[in-house]
Amino acid sequence: MLLAAGEGRRYGGIKQLAEIDGQPMVRRVACAALEHGVPVIMVTGANAERVEAVLDDLPLQIIRHAGWQDGMGSSLAAGIRGVDASFPQASAALLCLADQPLLGKVLVQQLLQRHAEAPERVLVTEQDGISGPPVLFPRDCFAALTALSGPHGAYALIEREAARVERFASSNGIDVDTPQDLQHVRDWLATDSSR
Repeated sequence: MLLAAGEGRRYGGIKQLAEIDGQPMVRRVACAALEHGVPVIMVTGANAERVEAVLDDLPLQIIRHAGWQDGMGSSLAAGIRGVDASFPQASAALLCLADQPLLGKVLVQQLLQRHAEAPERVLVTEQDGISGPPVLFPRDCFAALTALSGPHGAYALIEREAARVERFASSNGIDVDTPQDLQHVRDWLATDSSR
């Protein structure tokens, strides 16, 4: 599940459409998610029509969340309701953000593999001591996730489930929240020879 519902207030524009290597960031992240061979749901909200227009040829499901202004928690809840309705057999939901264009295939594959080995675990990414998406929530967390609202996302749930949380280190989970962040991503890509 990719969250792309915010208006990008700190960015000062439609950050989902910011270009990276000639394609909109939201499309870049969606294409990377689709490479893993699992169903992908994208939650849109602010500027939904323009964001969805750059995704219309991709094999993913879009949930347009009318209540996106209520914050990330509300958008996350809408996405989980969509996962539950469309994929009742899903054992988990892997939450990613559409403004993390550098997330690597290896990290996502590690999370999916670990879920297969230990399906009861909550799998959390950590960078520089800070926890955040991508986060893999097993199905038994869905009820709590669908009750979320406000700007805080699932941090309280992760804290409550601390006994079964596993953390995975990430070195390039940069959130593009400002034009400076976007430039940092572009600079990193320009110097990274491994991609």
